[in-house]
Amino acid sequence: MAKLYSLWSRSDLSVRILIGLALGVFTGLFFGEPASALQPLADIYVRLMQMTVLPYLVTSLVIAFGQLNAAEAKRLAIRGGLLLLLVWLCACLVIVSLPLVFPDIQSASFFSHALIEPHQSISFTDLYFTANPFSSLSRNVVPAIVIFSCMMGIGLIGLEGKEQLLAPLRIWNAAIVRITLFIIELTPLGVFAIGAATAGTIQPEILQRLEVYLAIFTIGALLLTFLILPLLVTAVTPFRYREVAGIARDALLTAFIANSAFIVLPILIERCKLLLSSHQLRDNTTDSATEALIPIMFNFPNAGKLLTLLFIPFAAWFSGAPLPLADYAHLLSVGIPTYFAKSQVALPYLLDLMGLPGDLFQLYIPTTIITGKFDALVTAMNLIVVALLGAAATGGFLVFQSGRMLRALFAIIGGSAAVIFAAKLLIAVSFDTTYKMDNAVRQMHEVNRSSDTIVRRDTPGPASGTSGATAMERILQRGTLRVGYDPQNLPMSFFNASGELVGFDIELSENLAAALKVSAEFVPVNWPDVPQMLADGVIDIMPGVWYRPFWFSSLRLSDPYFTGTVALAVRDERRHEFASVDALRASRGLKIGVPLDSSQIETSMQYYFGGSDAEFVVVEFWAPYFEGKHPEIDAFLMPAEHASGWSLLYPQYTVVVPQPHPVRIPSAFGMARDAGELVDIVNEWVVYAENAEIIRRSYDYWVLGQGAAKVERRWSIIRNVLGWTD
Repeated sequence: MAKLYSLWSRSDLSVRILIGLALGVFTGLFFGEPASALQPLADIYVRLMQMTVLPYLVTSLVIAFGQLNAAEAKRLAIRGGLLLLLVWLCACLVIVSLPLVFPDIQSASFFSHALIEPHQSISFTDLYFTANPFSSLSRNVVPAIVIFSCMMGIGLIGLEGKEQLLAPLRIWNAAIVRITLFIIELTPLGVFAIGAATAGTIQPEILQRLEVYLAIFTIGALLLTFLILPLLVTAVTPFRYREVAGIARDALLTAFIANSAFIVLPILIERCKLLLSSHQLRDNTTDSATEALIPIMFNFPNAGKLLTLLFIPFAAWFSGAPLPLADYAHLLSVGIPTYFAKSQVALPYLLDLMGLPGDLFQLYIPTTIITGKFDALVTAMNLIVVALLGAAATGGFLVFQSGRMLRALFAIIGGSAAVIFAAKLLIAVSFDTTYKMDNAVRQMHEVNRSSDTIVRRDTPGPASGTSGATAMERILQRGTLRVGYDPQNLPMSFFNASGELVGFDIELSENLAAALKVSAEFVPVNWPDVPQMLADGVIDIMPGVWYRPFWFSSLRLSDPYFTGTVALAVRDERRHEFASVDALRASRGLKIGVPLDSSQIETSMQYYFGGSDAEFVVVEFWAPYFEGKHPEIDAFLMPAEHASGWSLLYPQYTVVVPQPHPVRIPSAFGMARDAGELVDIVNEWVVYAENAEIIRRSYDYWVLGQGAAKVERRWSIIRNVLGWTD
């Protein structure tokens, strides 16, 4: 044991990390889902990694700027700033281009409350300028913290006695680095926990999609490291490509293996000086530029760090709503300053900013074992390129030859396009794009369906032989509660793949019938006929009736048992046209489908489209719209919960809830005007069902889809190979 510990402690950290990862993956595969017990340990490790980021960020920026004199600051601000912008531009072009590699997939999901939550608005004043730095620190508003720290450092330039402040700040930073190094020593343990929890619970489909991110990140890193960045140097300096790549070889390999560009900073400086010497271009000026630019630029977001921004468009694609091109400007303008911190801080903030599920960040953590190495690779090349270009600009040996520059430009564009095209073909061939959510919907069923339930496919005649009887008396005499249903009212009432009538309203109605100690008898209806069918006793109750004046004169409504949100069902490619209430009110020439009767949702029509010349097309129900029978309709106004259900069957459509303050629409049980005590009984049952969580459980399954998709138990060695557990 002592020998093993000694061997372990003497081994390289990267080797230990790989061993920890391998053991974690094996543990997850061995135990399967029980390995999720290690998730708290993984969470602790992530929090420890994040703990020191912001304190180090503040002090390092103050030191980096504060130690300069005015002339150095001016020179670096102009030349270094231009170089930084150039590298950022290259990284941004790669980040915008690589999502083209994502395979085309059809994706849809059950209703989520995220659809109706208002998107976080951006205030650049609040984002970049803080009145209270301590508040910004507590809320992780990184851009404001960066600007404050830079201003503090700039304020020290030329100030007498500044070393009295900078000296203890350097000690502070050294202490933080020691803490960080200690935490880094725990990385094998943290990686073990993350690897075990992930391998034990992640489904193959998720893993396959995660491979897409790893593939495009690797492609982006190789493009920047071996094509784009070195060609920037060869385009405007006397250095050749082979020389730039050659001096970087040792540093790149070391950074890649050690998973850190920081440890190779001295090597980078010396290699750059060596290349300058080989061309007789080295002097005090170029030495100063090289020695200053590499350590200072290391503190700024570089191409390696920025490349992890690819996780945001990946997360959007993974969620089924690819990031539109217009949103990239927003992402990059906020993401670049946010990356003055580590990605562990920046990415959760950006996921929230772009309206993406925050728990997707857990998918990012395991990828850092691979992407971190390529991040370090790109960072090392980034620093070499900035140093050489900075030395050339300071030393006056930049070469502006049109032929040289055009050759480099064509090589960058042509090489990048060829790589992206080849990668797209390869991923498209190897990635399974089969859409499966429609099958998940069609397989939904009730767990505890009563054997006495009657489902009619045709409509019976009016009630006879019960003249003068109340609605409740007819129900008890008949022994059934006749419930109206629309077979195309997904997810409230529909026939599944087995021919069973199922849905949210169906399950609730069966529970209501059981409470009345009778059987449920379901009768098909046409919505315009519902009031007369209730009056004639053909049906006793109709679930899912919207609380609108349209119904008030013709039937009685129970207390609401469900409140939906009025949304628009639109084709995927047009979803951004309908996201804003202001945009809808200013629209021209739209044709909007509405169900049954426009007066039923007049409030929604006025709020969403007031002031526009929208034409409203009345369709009895929304099924024909999704089936493509009304191509003239631009969007269909309907509850988001229903639209989400239909989008699962027709994934080319999506659900848009116009913001802000979308219209809410309660649903209730409808009964005849003379239903009498039945109304009171139903109201009492609604109160009971809400408190007993009958409604919530049904809502979670039928509307939110929790448990709808069949999830096989995670394959594990202990269960599937050794057979040690059931």
